[in-house]
Amino acid sequence: MYSTTPHFIVNHIAHIYFIAEIIKKTSFSINLISPENAITYLGVRWWQSFVTRASPILSNNIATNILDCGDHGGLAMAALRLGQRHILFDSSSPQLSVIQDRAQQIHAQVITQKPYSFDLTQLVFKKKNL
Repeated sequence: MYSTTPHFIVNHIAHIYFIAEIIKKTSFSINLISPENAITYLGVRWWQSFVTRASPILSNNIATNILDCGDHGGLAMAALRLGQRHILFDSSSPQLSVIQDRAQQIHAQVITQKPYSFDLTQLVFKKKNL
């Protein structure tokens, strides 16, 4: 999936500013991925709001945003109902075919393997003393 477009795992607005600094003089697209199982502790609305806030900071360079739903079929279905167009879903889940069928009906995409990504959630930001 999108092999030439870099993927970044993000969950904080500081990650978005970090990416913006890197790409400020380029025009290539990027993909944002939520952290593993983010649907369970961040939720769909939070992720969609986060991406909406990130878009202008990244000068609208976001190609795709992908919400990691783990193997949570009900929450993945809710994400699709709420307009999430790209979800990451565990291929070993018995609910995979149902989720894929629903996604196909609404022209969404279910990704079953996490693409190679730069995990920015591992970055440590230090507070500046003023």
